Amino acid sequence: MENIKHKILLIEDDKLDQMAFKRSVEDANLLYDCTIAGSVAEARSILDSERFDIVISDYSLGDGTAFDIFDLAKDIPVILITGAGDQEVAINAWRAGAYDYIIKDRERNYLKTLPITIENTIKHKKAKDKLSLLSAAIMSTNDSVYITDMEDRIVFVNRAFCETYGYSEEEIVGKDSDILWIVKPQSDNIRNICRGAENNCEIRFFHKRKDGNEFPVSLSRSLVRDEDGNEIAIIGVAHDISENIFAEDKVRALNLKLIERNRL
Repeated sequence: MENIKHKILLIEDDKLDQMAFKRSVEDANLLYDCTIAGSVAEARSILDSERFDIVISDYSLGDGTAFDIFDLAKDIPVILITGAGDQEVAINAWRAGAYDYIIKDRERNYLKTLPITIENTIKHKKAKDKLSLLSAAIMSTNDSVYITDMEDRIVFVNRAFCETYGYSEEEIVGKDSDILWIVKPQSDNIRNICRGAENNCEIRFFHKRKDGNEFPVSLSRSLVRDEDGNEIAIIGVAHDISENIFAEDKVRALNLKLIERNRL
C-alpha cells in the first residue's frame, strides 16, 4: 500500500460500530485521518465544509439511507456497508453510484477487508480521473484524432475529427477506416512503417470528407499495446494541411517564374 494518509468520512449511526472502526484503524496502524458522522444531516454539514478521499456509509441511517449520501458526496467515492441479506440493496446502490460495497457481519470481520477495499477504490478513482483528463485533452485538441482496432474499425473520434470530416460520432464509430481514404495504402505497409519508426510515423495522404471533398492531411499513426505487449489499436492524428499545400504551390509557381525570368 502507498504510504499516503487518506482522509476518510465514516457515516455510521451505531456507536458500537463506530468504536469498532476506530479500534481496527488503530490496531492496524492504518494511515487514515478519520471523521465520523452519525446521521445524514451531520454528514451533510461535514461535507459542506471538508473534502475527503473516501466516504464509507452504512446503508441504514437514523434519518435516511446511504442513497441520500451519493448526492452529498458528489465526486467523492462512496463505499457502502450493508447488513447480511441486503445484497440486492447493495447492488442497487452500486448501480446508483457506489464504488463498492461490503456486507457487514455480526463478528465485524468485514473491518479486516475494509482497508483493501479502500485502497482499491482510491486506485480506481485515480485511474478514472486520469482517464477523464486524457479524454478531455484528446477531445479539446485541434487535430483530428481517431482510433481504430486491429481490424481497422473506427472505435473513437474526437470533436475536431467530427468538425473536419463532417461526420457525427454516431455515424462514424464502427465504420471501416476505408471510408476516410481516396485510395487507401495497405494497412500492413503503414503498420510496418510505424514499427520501423518506433511505433510512430507521420506521412502525407489525401483523405475525404463525408461530402466527398478531398483534402491533404499530415497523418501520424501510433500502435497501442496492452500490458503484455500485444497490439490492440492504432491511433491516428490527422492535420489538415490544405493551407500548407496552397502556400507551397504559390512558392513553387513563383520560383518557376523567377527561373524563367533569369533564363530570358
